[in-house]
Amino acid sequence: MHPLRLLPECLPDFPSCGRPVFGKVYTGGIGTILTAWYDQLQNAEDIQGLCIQCGACKDVCPGKIDIPALIMEIRRRLVEKQGIPIAAKSIYKVVNNRRLFHSMLRTASLAGKPFAKGKFIRHLPLFLSDLTDDRSLPAIAAKPFRDVFKTIKQPECREKAVFYAGCLIDFAYPEMGEAVVKILNKAGIEVLFPENQTCCGAPARYNGAYDVAAKNAEDNIDALLENSDARYVISACPTCTVALDREFIETFESTGKHGKIEKAKQLAGKVIDFSTLVKKLVDEGRLTLKEGKELGKITYHDSCHLKRTLKANQPPRDLLTQSGFELEEMFECDTCCGMGGSYALKLPKISASILARKLTNIKTTGADVVAMDCPGCVMQIRGGLDQDGAGIKVRHTAELIAGQLK
Repeated sequence: MHPLRLLPECLPDFPSCGRPVFGKVYTGGIGTILTAWYDQLQNAEDIQGLCIQCGACKDVCPGKIDIPALIMEIRRRLVEKQGIPIAAKSIYKVVNNRRLFHSMLRTASLAGKPFAKGKFIRHLPLFLSDLTDDRSLPAIAAKPFRDVFKTIKQPECREKAVFYAGCLIDFAYPEMGEAVVKILNKAGIEVLFPENQTCCGAPARYNGAYDVAAKNAEDNIDALLENSDARYVISACPTCTVALDREFIETFESTGKHGKIEKAKQLAGKVIDFSTLVKKLVDEGRLTLKEGKELGKITYHDSCHLKRTLKANQPPRDLLTQSGFELEEMFECDTCCGMGGSYALKLPKISASILARKLTNIKTTGADVVAMDCPGCVMQIRGGLDQDGAGIKVRHTAELIAGQLK
């Protein structure tokens, strides 16, 4: 293995982000852990924030040390020791109040109109301007998915699935949710959408605020298990899928809420990501996809959670090729796009550097469309390509599959 493969892949500009700042005792992600262990916990406070939690370091580590999990533990201990910063505490207070959170997102749809052009916000004023220097942001949807869902006429089906939309599909990309419903209906599955579902808690958890994430977990478990006869709980966002399937349990363990773990496990037993379920339905003959290489060349971007945590990078490729697309693999298809949830907001310049490398790899394929299974990656890559002007379309796998049903 080339020694450079052991460097943190989330930091392509390693000379400027590596040895001087990414660990006092040693460099890279492991340097963050060793700094906290051998020096002082607070000395790792700034450098731990450079980790985007893509999981690449664990993949290339010969000893398979779970460096991302250890860095998460540093974040948890820092919050436990120092408390949540005032600004973050205000945000989490809003997110944990479902009605207030959703009302503010609806308001944001109106407030953002002066800055929006079509589906993009390309310029923001004053101190927010650097957020749109290198990528456009999505405009909040005029009508969130939770409202659109009420207008969808579904056939009567014996089998049911609960759909967990997550914040981006619900309030920025409702068309992705519509595609999911269309596909499952075609397979004879009725889709249920509990309105009490809210943020999966990933933003809070990845910033060390485990108590906040635990409250998100409790709210979502209650909402998603309302329909006990539903066979599946499906998500079209890998980050949300990981939260529902694994992190709710881990968060309860870390916060000592052991009485909540059983229900979290009950939920996890039903959770499945979009592409894995649809591939299963195709294999069972419940869905039929159009065949033939008639739709042009596309490439595929692996979201970090889908490939490295869920190990589900093959199903979307199978579905796309079976649907008639010619798949051209890009170089570093599984390298992070630089989104990382709030990472792109906190460290926009580093995020932009990672994104630029991804965009180059996409354009090199000559594909007209780049597909992916993560709405967060759609937000990052579509925003980058919008400002780049390459004319390459960015689509969630669900949208592409929905148009290729027989």
